[in-house]
Amino acid sequence: MEDSTIELVGQVLAYSGVGLAILVAGFFVIDALTPGNLGKQVVEGNPNAAVLTGATVISLGLVLWFAIYFTGAGWDGLGDVLIFGLVGVAVQGIGFFVLDLITPGKLGEELMQATYHRGTTVSASIQFAVALIVSASLT
Repeated sequence: MEDSTIELVGQVLAYSGVGLAILVAGFFVIDALTPGNLGKQVVEGNPNAAVLTGATVISLGLVLWFAIYFTGAGWDGLGDVLIFGLVGVAVQGIGFFVLDLITPGKLGEELMQATYHRGTTVSASIQFAVALIVSASLT
């Protein structure tokens, strides 16, 4: 293999590592904002937890894609991707928290119910909307 191929593989692994760390951080932030154990809820078949978790991960993936694409290739963009990924995590957490504040009752508790709750759609939507805002700001 050529040196450039080895370096590109190293960059792919580095960006993947940062990306996976951001996705895990996003999961833990949403987990902290909802009662109970979000991962356990997903495994036990809670549709609300699954939709919220999926929306969070897909949304952060979108933010990471834009961050990687628009901050430059190679090693120089890696730090920017980390920063913008963390901004995405923070803003998504804030978005969920604000949504929970402005809706009647405790949205997080409603999302831990065993049957699908309409608030799940709104919660997933806020995740996507925040991701689009963060992503658009990178262009």
